[in-house]
Amino acid sequence: MFLSELIQTAAYISENANGAIVSAIYRSNGGTLIKLYGANIGGIFFSTSEKILIPVSDPAHFKKEPLTRLEEGLRANFSGRINRVSVMEQFGKVVRIESYDRDLIIPLFNGQALFIASKDGNVIWSEKKDSGLEPLKEPMRHYEPVTAPQDWEKRFFEEMERKAGIKKEQYLAEKIRKLQKLAGNLESQIAKYTDDISKYGKLAPLIKANLSLISPAVRTNDIEVFDTDGQKKKIQLDPSKTVLENMELFFNKVRKAKKGLELTQKRLAETLWEIENSAVAIPEDNGSLPVNRKKAEKNRQHVPYHEYRTDSGKIFLVGKEARDNDELTFKISSPHDMWFHAKDHHGSHVILKMKKGEEMTGADLLNGCLLALYYSKAKKGMSGEVWYTERKNVMKKKGLPAGKVIIKNAKVKYINNGTMPEGLKKTD
Repeated sequence: MFLSELIQTAAYISENANGAIVSAIYRSNGGTLIKLYGANIGGIFFSTSEKILIPVSDPAHFKKEPLTRLEEGLRANFSGRINRVSVMEQFGKVVRIESYDRDLIIPLFNGQALFIASKDGNVIWSEKKDSGLEPLKEPMRHYEPVTAPQDWEKRFFEEMERKAGIKKEQYLAEKIRKLQKLAGNLESQIAKYTDDISKYGKLAPLIKANLSLISPAVRTNDIEVFDTDGQKKKIQLDPSKTVLENMELFFNKVRKAKKGLELTQKRLAETLWEIENSAVAIPEDNGSLPVNRKKAEKNRQHVPYHEYRTDSGKIFLVGKEARDNDELTFKISSPHDMWFHAKDHHGSHVILKMKKGEEMTGADLLNGCLLALYYSKAKKGMSGEVWYTERKNVMKKKGLPAGKVIIKNAKVKYINNGTMPEGLKKTD
């Protein structure tokens, strides 16, 4: 955004937002949205990272994100009616949004903090400790404006889509690189397993066939045996083990190599499939706002849980990740549902859907505990304690990280070497 474009846009916003009331302030798209009531525009969006200030036609296009200290400070210290929006050219690309008794100063360049000042110049609140502005030694150069104020919103979303496309391309390229490296390692492992099967698959039977000619209990560096053609063949052994123990070692190597070969070949096939299907074309973007709304709608269709059903029709919901756990527990489940979580382990929240007044059966309790263990760090051994209680006994205090909760009146059930029952089917 050129200085001339910033001045032009600030004047446009000032004309269309004069007398409007600040109705909300929130984080969106890496910047801050000041939502307005009683204006010809829906709001004012600015981003210090993108160095822009733009008028917003419809705040619904700007999805809410977690607040930062900046938005919290603005919410607490900046409100009321907007009187004027202008650029303080003597300081460079610095925007001033004036209300009745205070001004919001927004420097649109790196390293400088936003602050709110009273009309007599005293700093009321600052994003950082250092909030001073130094006048420019030389005025900034003016360039002919390229983008009109009304077009900045569309251009912003076009730029966000372009950057998202580049980021996705980079992510996919890195993902494919790692998968290709993994495929190479798996191919090397397959070659080793194949060699072991070929080598020890011949030596072990030869030793077994010649046991009557040699002492099985002897310890030696090597032995001579007769192969299937009646020719003498020398076999290197581990001298710390007996001949019989070496034979068993060779047979074990063959068994291990065969099992490893089967698993590694399967994993290689999955990896090659993933490489082929990871090269997803990045959606083209025409920069229009309806496309952005469609994308937002698609994001809203994310299902935050896995669904399981029992043969008797009971439904279990399992959170996919930390934020999904919060949504499942506090927005989707009902107070009378049952809640499960693996004790002392990171893992998913598990919800058993219940009718009001319904009693949980022993099978329901076991299924809930098994799911909690399966979707936790205790999955490997499927052993451990599981908390369970009614959902109404699970609470979330402000400031707790995603997925972290406080529970009361919880009971604990211990599971030892559990296995997922066949009657519990994943349906999502």
